[in-house]
Amino acid sequence: MQEKTLSSSQVNKYGFYLLTSSLAAMVQMTYLTIFMTDMIGIPAAIVATTLLIARFIDLIIGILCGGIIEKVHLPWGKYRSWLLLLRWVIVFSLVCSFFDTSAWPLAFRVGVSFIGYILLNACMSFTTNAYYALGPALAGANLNDRNRLSARGAQFMCVAMLITSAATIPLVTFLTPYTGPANAYLAVAVVFALPYILGCQMVSDLCRECDPSGKRGEQGAGVSTVTLKDMIQSVVQNKQLLILFLSYTIYYIGLYTISGLGTYYFTYIVGNYMNMSYSMTVTMITGFLSSLIMPKLGGKLGKKRSFVLALIIYAAAYACVYFIGGNWILFTLMGAIGGGAVYMFTGFGVNYFVDCGEYHLYKTGKDTRMIAIAMYSVPMKIGMMLGGAVATYGLAMIGYHAGITVTPEFQTDFMILLAVIPAVLVLIGALIMQFGYKITDEDAAMYAAENAKRAKGE
Repeated sequence: MQEKTLSSSQVNKYGFYLLTSSLAAMVQMTYLTIFMTDMIGIPAAIVATTLLIARFIDLIIGILCGGIIEKVHLPWGKYRSWLLLLRWVIVFSLVCSFFDTSAWPLAFRVGVSFIGYILLNACMSFTTNAYYALGPALAGANLNDRNRLSARGAQFMCVAMLITSAATIPLVTFLTPYTGPANAYLAVAVVFALPYILGCQMVSDLCRECDPSGKRGEQGAGVSTVTLKDMIQSVVQNKQLLILFLSYTIYYIGLYTISGLGTYYFTYIVGNYMNMSYSMTVTMITGFLSSLIMPKLGGKLGKKRSFVLALIIYAAAYACVYFIGGNWILFTLMGAIGGGAVYMFTGFGVNYFVDCGEYHLYKTGKDTRMIAIAMYSVPMKIGMMLGGAVATYGLAMIGYHAGITVTPEFQTDFMILLAVIPAVLVLIGALIMQFGYKITDEDAAMYAAENAKRAKGE
């Protein structure tokens, strides 16, 4: 059931959205914590608590948004409408996130940062899940096209991370004498967010004809009969989705623990913040090259083996980080090895969760694929919440405060936080996937083909 074949232009336009969305999100994702502690003077423990609460709320929204998207039908299409409406809120959210409130009372500083974080991530939950739902609608049952869309999206995301890695710190440094450090972050964040408006419009135009309206029509999609009970059961009773969800979640906790500590590593352990820009740029260049090569290896290994092998390599690389101390060149090398390996499976992207949705539809006759797709972003949100908590509470526990003088004891404790804990977590995620996940690529192709036939009444 491989009748539809997308053109390169369609694949590129669809993937371009992830370049713009990653540009919009990366500055907040990478620099918000140190902005809150070192730019506007919020103590680390309060930052940890604020972001933990915000990320918990965002997690609840992320869990519910798939069902909301499935049930609510807006005028410009079931999925496209969310992209067209919320892109403006996302740009505004970055103004809140990096607004200089340093002269205001502590409660106000915390509140503005909290609002900025919630607005960006909650809106991204809706737009990203709507975007991922458009992928299968655009590709149909052609799994090769689905994989092409995911792989190209991963490559565009890598380009976005390369741009932000290479440009953010130099731009902030350049603007600081003219605007002050806090306003420099704000200016850079807004500039990177503006292309997102175009990205949403482009994918909306591309998918205008394939976005289901919720009524029976050319796409063969009937009005949804999925109830709230079905939504819950589609997750709880889908053991393969639960295994995948758990593996991804543990991996992301490790990943965001590392991400949350990166700026502190270069500021305090390395002692040169600018080196972070060099390191991230090198890592993103090698990541981009990996995004061109590794998906081909992943295609030969298959989804499961790619996931497991990549996580083992990632865990081993960061276990080595513990021993390198402030040697940022070796740190960059380990990051490049681990980050390059994950492109073996990130090229498949949301298709892991689409496979679980197709599996559930094939087994039960209930179409909860949108719910399965929505679960793709939830492990990342849990990872941001718990990984960020490990990082920021961990900093508070080992005695961190802005401007701290690094002692050997502090450095040892910091490297355990940065390297050992994430490596162990990622390895656990690999083991869960290895022994629990059973859907083969052949099974996934069969489920998609059979479900497509049923939709057409064959």
